[in-house]
Amino acid sequence: MGAFPHGETGRSPLHPLMRDERLLQKALAERIAIMIRSRRNTSFLIRGKIIIGLAGLVITLLPSAVVAGAVLTLNQINIERFPEIRIYLTAADERGTPLKGLNVSNFSIQEDGSAVRMKGVFPLERGEEPLSVVLAFDRSGSMRGQPVRDALRAGKGFLGEMRAIDRVGIVSFDDHVTVISHLSSDKGSLRKAIDKITVGKDTALNDAIMKSLELLPPFAGRRAVVVLTDGKENRSTASRKQVIDKAIGIGVPVITVGLGKEVDAQALEAIAGRSGGRAFFAQESGELPNLYRAIARQLINQYRVTLQSGKSLDSGWHRLRVRLKTSKGNAEVERLYLATLKPQMGTGALNAYRKKTERYYLIAIVLISVAMALCMAIIVTALVRSKKAKGAERSG
Repeated sequence: MGAFPHGETGRSPLHPLMRDERLLQKALAERIAIMIRSRRNTSFLIRGKIIIGLAGLVITLLPSAVVAGAVLTLNQINIERFPEIRIYLTAADERGTPLKGLNVSNFSIQEDGSAVRMKGVFPLERGEEPLSVVLAFDRSGSMRGQPVRDALRAGKGFLGEMRAIDRVGIVSFDDHVTVISHLSSDKGSLRKAIDKITVGKDTALNDAIMKSLELLPPFAGRRAVVVLTDGKENRSTASRKQVIDKAIGIGVPVITVGLGKEVDAQALEAIAGRSGGRAFFAQESGELPNLYRAIARQLINQYRVTLQSGKSLDSGWHRLRVRLKTSKGNAEVERLYLATLKPQMGTGALNAYRKKTERYYLIAIVLISVAMALCMAIIVTALVRSKKAKGAERSG
């Protein structure tokens, strides 16, 4: 969400699931072409083409969120006016710069595989719809010194990007969670609140996110939690699952920022991805100010897309898939929403869907493994036959 190219720890600045399949196919094709030229063998050329085709199969079995020059995140789904649905999106280029000037022609949306009619696409940068964000800062002992100073500077930079109508809350955490400030649009008092943060002990990350979510009103306008940590969860009473369920239940995306090499990247990616946020990673604390400003700009420049659902309030889970096409590139993302105005009714449906999804992922993994094994077998067979052919030529 440009700060991002410098802000990753051995990772792409894009979401972990958003890989460019065309680049992977091109790289594999070039590698095979080199092997083919070195062999000058017709049968090997045929096998090379087969391998390329199988590689395409393997790649298409990977998760469906694909990016080619653009990054799209579906932050929130609001069904208060069902069957009208409002979805909130952030769209940016690969460097994290918000994409502006998008309209209905740039988007296409499916609901459970069927196209749905869009009623409008509204840029919210200059609108009257406020943004409510809670910033949660890790103040564990490992943040002592320059890291905590850079983190607080990043928080103040985030405030500087907010508009007069936006509200921000401040939370800090070590082995305990402290609410430094409830939601407020008074930037002066918020800056003073940030200055009160001091270094403590351990890392109650899950509890900090839970408290941050509690500060935000459920299903009311644009909201987000941005949480920074440089370590692993080791003190919370809340589990990661409870955090994710809470965020999904009240419709709030959690944006996670991991600092350094000691973070639990898998946990941060899971919390962010499942809730509609994104996970970012900074190797050095000096990268945080630019990263936080970029996150703020993307949130401010969200788009609200209004569509007409073809479903009913059946207390079941439904899938929205959003495709974006721009001159900067294309992107695709999907999320589920629960078709009920009483979220507690959908607990059983959620558990059933999770079990079903786990089976699908297992099948996909097996298919990918078989395809990759077949690729390797063809390569080995081709190399052996090529070697034998060369030996025969020499003996002849």
